[in-house]
Amino acid sequence: MKITSSVTMILGWIYLIYPVVGHTADTASINTSNEKHVNTLNLFAERLYVLHQHQTTQNEIFQKESSGGYRGGDDFYREVKYYDKKSGNLLSRVMWEIDKPEQIHEIEVFVYDDEDKLKRDYLAAFLPVHRNAPVQALINLHHQNDELKSFRQFEVSGQKIYEYCEGKFFGEPLNISFDDNDFVEYSQETMKAMESEEYLACFGKTRATLGDYVNPLFGLPLSADLMKKAGMDEVDTFESIELKIKNLTKAIEKKKLSSTLYYQRGMAYLKKRVFDLAVDDFSQSIELDDSMDDAYFSRGLAYGRLRMFDEGIRDLSVYIKRNPESSVAYTKRGVRRIWAGKYSLAEEDLKTAIFIDPNNAEAYDDLGVMYARKGKYKKAQEQFKKVVEIDSSYSKGFHNLAMTYYILNDLSKSLININKALELQPNDKNALLLKGETMLKLGMAKEAKIILDKAEFLPEGGWQERFSIQ
Repeated sequence: MKITSSVTMILGWIYLIYPVVGHTADTASINTSNEKHVNTLNLFAERLYVLHQHQTTQNEIFQKESSGGYRGGDDFYREVKYYDKKSGNLLSRVMWEIDKPEQIHEIEVFVYDDEDKLKRDYLAAFLPVHRNAPVQALINLHHQNDELKSFRQFEVSGQKIYEYCEGKFFGEPLNISFDDNDFVEYSQETMKAMESEEYLACFGKTRATLGDYVNPLFGLPLSADLMKKAGMDEVDTFESIELKIKNLTKAIEKKKLSSTLYYQRGMAYLKKRVFDLAVDDFSQSIELDDSMDDAYFSRGLAYGRLRMFDEGIRDLSVYIKRNPESSVAYTKRGVRRIWAGKYSLAEEDLKTAIFIDPNNAEAYDDLGVMYARKGKYKKAQEQFKKVVEIDSSYSKGFHNLAMTYYILNDLSKSLININKALELQPNDKNALLLKGETMLKLGMAKEAKIILDKAEFLPEGGWQERFSIQ
């Protein structure tokens, strides 16, 4: 971590990788050990190229070309930079392998706002050898005003690994940087720095999490051809769901006895959170075709959101009887049993869900809640540790883990984990309250007051299936 008064000039944006021909197979094996991760990385790279195609077809461009290689080798790549002719902004740069002209070695794409300020940039880069997925896939989220420029850098997994700010603060040069080591173990020095006026001026308006921007194509009006290339279905915006409901209603009126059409409209209502109409359509689907297992499952979810817990449990039980290997179904029934106060049965469901799928983070989290409510905080803590190990984007997992540390009076670890929860959900009122109380106990009264004052004016969290132990 570094905060200095002298500005370090950044020449261009930070490129963290320049792979060298001759990397060992051990380096490449990072990507081969997890098939799901490999698929995620390759999908990211494919969508990044689609973003490049979208931007270069939507703007009048000019190109600059060069070639390069790595130590001890001849030219390995041909790099083409694509600029917007009107603004002069660099839109993207693509490095093509010279021996394989259709194969991308590295690609970076830049996204600007209406005022030509950089908002995001995405990078995917492959090793020259042992190529099975990008060796790095990075996303930078930017913010700038008249005096300060800042960005946060994330891996595709959503993990924040770097943040940087430079400019002037009340006329004085300012430079702030934190790296992944600072985010792993929050020291008191780091905590105080992150609560400072300088830090808030730099990063207060910089996005704290990736959210939907983990997909480079999020929110873009892509052509049908590019949507197909990206392997994307229709984006579920409010407008698209409304249109889907309208079209399905017309289809139902023309072909009334269709279990599938009622189910599809029920799913649209479920996404729109109109749970009573979703229940009606799932019921109609089941009446027309009792073998429609997914309708039982989805109606069970909708009943739960209507607080009709017994009905939801009954539907999920039908689904489980027909699909006994569904870890998700046991988890969802377990959650509804928690809501209904049937804790012993909920615990059985959650243990079964974990037995079926040992990587079911939601089931571990809910099981931890069971143990915490019984006062078994150490046992609960082990479940929450498993949650965040499996899914580093699970904010309530970090919140619950922090709560157990707080209850067990391990305040420094409580603070570390509540900060990780707040990185994912910066305006979570309960998390902010826990952070404030923890800081008070640590003797950081001034910093705690800032946090508690902020929490006071935030609304309570909404109805959700990922809930905290307190």
